[in-house]
Amino acid sequence: MLSLEDCIAFSGLTVEQLDAVACHQHLPLIVVAEWAETVLDAEDGFARVAAILAEEVEAAIIHHKDRLDGWSQGLDQFLRDHAIH
Repeated sequence: MLSLEDCIAFSGLTVEQLDAVACHQHLPLIVVAEWAETVLDAEDGFARVAAILAEEVEAAIIHHKDRLDGWSQGLDQFLRDHAIH
């Protein structure tokens, strides 16, 4: 049986990135971890994830100030680590 930590490790995203996507999609973290692994294999997957992360950073300015630093760092790291096609 896979643990949440295992699913996070397989997802291709950090916990902060997954948290932002989970908030955006209104889904549990473990479901988003599975979604991320699948979507990052799609042709437009990196662009989709980058767009979601950017939207959540903008939303955090108003709605989730306690998460702004982590999500902003997650977006920056995602853009550094992945070439957007």
